Amino acid sequence: MAIEAFSPSASVVGTITGGNTELARVLIQSGGNAQAAAAKSIESIFSSRIDRALANLGSSNTSAITDKLLREQSQLIDRKARVNEAIGVISKALDQFQYLKNHVDYLQTQLLDLEGGNLTASEVSVEWDNKLRKINQLANAASDSIEDNGLYFQKNLIESFSRTSHATQTLFAPYNSTGDTLQVDGVYLGTDYYIIDGGGEYWLSDTGFANSEAAVGTLTEYTAYPGSPTGVSDSVTDLTLNSYNASTGAIDFTTSGSANVTGTLTSGGQGLLDAWIYSDFDNQASIDQAKDDLDEAESLILLTQADFLNARATLESRTSVFSSQIAGLDKQIADELEDLQTGAQAELLATQLEFKIAAFDFALLASRGNTLIMSIMLSQDSEDFGATNASARAVSGATISVTA
Repeated sequence: MAIEAFSPSASVVGTITGGNTELARVLIQSGGNAQAAAAKSIESIFSSRIDRALANLGSSNTSAITDKLLREQSQLIDRKARVNEAIGVISKALDQFQYLKNHVDYLQTQLLDLEGGNLTASEVSVEWDNKLRKINQLANAASDSIEDNGLYFQKNLIESFSRTSHATQTLFAPYNSTGDTLQVDGVYLGTDYYIIDGGGEYWLSDTGFANSEAAVGTLTEYTAYPGSPTGVSDSVTDLTLNSYNASTGAIDFTTSGSANVTGTLTSGGQGLLDAWIYSDFDNQASIDQAKDDLDEAESLILLTQADFLNARATLESRTSVFSSQIAGLDKQIADELEDLQTGAQAELLATQLEFKIAAFDFALLASRGNTLIMSIMLSQDSEDFGATNASARAVSGATISVTA
C-alpha cells in the first residue's frame, strides 16, 4: 500500500472554496461574521433579562405589606392632626377664662363699692350692662377653625348658637388607633336670657350684644324668634321690674307704655341678667341676688376651666401615643422597603453576572478558534515549504490516495 504524493490542487479546502486554498482567510471572513452574530444574540438575550430585573427594581417601592402599613400610618397621621385641631379649639376657649373671671371679679367689686357707698346704683347699672357685652365678646372670641373631609368649620366650646335653647357645640377627638373618640361637651360661658309671656310670645334683650359701650339695650317681643318680631319693644332703662323669683324664673314687669307682662325667665350661660331685672340695684335683696348670680358664674367658669384643662391634657398625651405609633410604622415600612430593594438588587446583579460569564465564555471559545486559524495562516504565508508547511496543509485537509 502506497501513499500518493501530496497535491495542493486536490485539497479539500480548494474543492470547497472553488480553488481558494487560503483557508485561514476564508475562516476568518466567515467566522468573524458568525462570532459577531453570536455575540449580538447573547447580548440580546441578556439585555431583555437585565431590563426585566431593572423594572423589578424600579417597581419594588411597595408591596401588599407596605401598602397596608402605609394605610395604617395615614390613618394615624389623620387622627393625630384631628387631635391637634381639638387641642387648638380647647386652648382657644381656655385663653378666654382669665378674662371672664376678671369681669366677674370686677362686678363683684362694683357691688361691694355700692354697698360701701363708693358708687351709686345708677353707676353700677351702667357698668353691669356693659360688662355683659364684654363677657359675650370673650365667649365669641373662642371660635377656632377645624377641617373635616376637606371642609372647614368654626368650633366654639363656650358660645351658644341658639338664644332660645342656649345649646353649645360638642367636640369629638380621636382617642386611639382603633377608632374610639374623646367627647368634649361645650359649656356656654356668655350670658343671655329670654322670657316667654302668658301668650307664648318671646321677649329677648340685646343688652349683652350691643355694639358699643354707649348703646342702651332693648327688650323686643317675638311671636317666634328670631324671624317674627311683633313690633313691640322697649328700652331696658324704661322697664319696671315688679317681681322676679330666681328659683322658678317667674317674672312680672311693666313696659314704658304701662303694659303689664308676666311670664317665665330662662337664663343661659353664666346666668347674669340685665341690670333692670336686679331693679337696677336699688335694694339690698336685688344686690344679694346679683351677688349670688356672680358666685354661680364664677363657679361655672372655674369648673369648666378644670374640665377643659383635663381634656386638653388627655389629648396631648394621645398625640404622644400617635407619634410613637407613626414612628414605629415608619421603621416597619423602611425595613420592608429595604428587603424589597435588596431582593430586586440581588436579581439584577445575578443577571448581570450571568451575562458577563456568558460573554467571557464566548470570547474564550472565539479566541481558541481564531488561534487555530491564525496558525494555519502563518503556515501558508511561510516561504519555507518544509515539514511544517506540509504538516499545516495536511492538517488543513489535503487529499490522500491509498493504493494497493
